[in-house]
Amino acid sequence: MASTSLFERIAEDSPDGVVLVGEGGLIKFWNRTAEHMFGHPRERALGQRLDALLLQPADGTSGSAGAKDAGHQRWPQSYEAVARCADGALLYVNAASRPLVEPDGTPVGEVYNLADVTLPKMRRDAQLIESRYRELLDSMPDAIVIVNDIGRIVLVNAHAEAMFGYEPHELVGASLTVLLPERYRATHGLHRERYMSHPHTRPMGRGLDLYGLRKGGEEFPVEISLSPLRTDVGTLGMSAIRDISERRRVERVLEEKNLELERANRAKDRFLATMSHELRTPLNAIIGFTGILLMRLPGPLTTDQESQLGMVQSSGRHLLSLINDLLDLAKIDSGSVQMQLVPVDCGVLVDEVATTLRPSASAKGLGVTLDLPDRAVLVLADRRALQQILINLANNAIKFTERGGVSISLREHREVDQDRVTLTVADTGIGMSAEDQAQLFQAFTQVGTPALRARVEGTGLGLYLCRKLAELLGGRIEVSSQLGQGSRFSLTLQGQGPG
Repeated sequence: MASTSLFERIAEDSPDGVVLVGEGGLIKFWNRTAEHMFGHPRERALGQRLDALLLQPADGTSGSAGAKDAGHQRWPQSYEAVARCADGALLYVNAASRPLVEPDGTPVGEVYNLADVTLPKMRRDAQLIESRYRELLDSMPDAIVIVNDIGRIVLVNAHAEAMFGYEPHELVGASLTVLLPERYRATHGLHRERYMSHPHTRPMGRGLDLYGLRKGGEEFPVEISLSPLRTDVGTLGMSAIRDISERRRVERVLEEKNLELERANRAKDRFLATMSHELRTPLNAIIGFTGILLMRLPGPLTTDQESQLGMVQSSGRHLLSLINDLLDLAKIDSGSVQMQLVPVDCGVLVDEVATTLRPSASAKGLGVTLDLPDRAVLVLADRRALQQILINLANNAIKFTERGGVSISLREHREVDQDRVTLTVADTGIGMSAEDQAQLFQAFTQVGTPALRARVEGTGLGLYLCRKLAELLGGRIEVSSQLGQGSRFSLTLQGQGPG
């Protein structure tokens, strides 16, 4: 074994990784360069098979494409292969083999010279790719990173260099893992190999929680899209990377604001629920005692007293209406309104509403007419909610009409193979412009001129509540109007057939 000892002394200081494989295919010698190149200490390498040590993929499948079974087939001269290091990183190596024999001709084994050619190959590939794609990639709005099959960076555009904090060309040849936080690196290789074995386009924004790592060690959230790039040097993986730090910051701010609004809404609902009794009880007392005084039950009134008490009663009723609207709005917005759906005779309900509102219409010289079928027409609805919608619509019609009258009609019809019932409140009033109709159903919104809004009392909640209640009933409200020619409000609900 004198020749072997001489071989070991010479091979120990070789700039290449030098490995001696015995006849059984097991490693008998492993020099210092091989230790440094592949990360496997000598004591671990000795006694193992070369292909199992360097070429076995991390997922446990058989050797990678092009790998040779060391010890059974010789490495051809200048054969390029992919070797896996102890930490999972991959290298391009040139391997050459030759037999080693004693002076007497006794075979000792097979010697492998393994040269790391990763950086030279990366430089060649990078020059080719850069000459073809650099101008295009620098014009793209996202950071672009192009990686080869062993996870080394071939090319990045200027946006990527700026995003990750690197100088021009500093990233070329580096492992992609330098751009990843430490916690992602262990599994990245396996994910990359699976992707490169079946490359496909993966769009950005698939809900993955991903982070990048800047050169200074700062992590930041990213979105990444992947797509294969087929070139003369093989299929590469191209990543488009988007820094979403600002979006995440805005999302956090919005989330905090939403939580604040939710807390404020809950506080508002608690306040309204608590104060409803305290507010309405004294108001009802004021309105009631004012009515008694106006009836002159305690004694006669002067003209001024009667006028002043009428103003108190009118203001009290307006304030009570506002309080009731606010309470209804709070209940609807909080989802606490419970609809009691029962068959409701629409004709009877319309007649009740008309009877209630005729005095106020007569006071303005307006007529209220009804157009109802001879037979009962039923809908499945909450009677109180349906009544509230009709009262609001009819009351608005009276408020905004000075001459003519208000009509309420009831029609049955078929719509998309279903029975429908439409209640329509029409007036001969001032009508509305298209601009006013566009904002008609918004909360706390009153349409018309400032002079009109000052003359007609209202909270700006009535129609908003009508639409909300109609939606809870599974119906819809529509409006048609022309300025100066009156308005028509139609409530459509699902019918229940004849009563």
